[in-house]
Amino acid sequence: MTECKGDIDCRGAVQKLWDYLDEELTPERMDEVRRHLERCGDCLPHHEYGRVFLAALSSARRADARAPDALRRRVMDSLRAAGLST
Repeated sequence: MTECKGDIDCRGAVQKLWDYLDEELTPERMDEVRRHLERCGDCLPHHEYGRVFLAALSSARRADARAPDALRRRVMDSLRAAGLST
């Protein structure tokens, strides 16, 4: 990745990409990442991959779908073991 000039560099843009796609950044950070993606050809493929991945994931899930309880327990146990609160 190149180090683009501006508000945010490539590393910062890619690190914030998933939060950007989920619209979970502050308005200022959303603008920084958006501006970076508009001018950086190296980071744009990362954005496109994430956008298409999330759209495919969303379209594949059923509205009434819920993970099996055993799977949910394993995931939650793994998160706790990694030191993350649930």
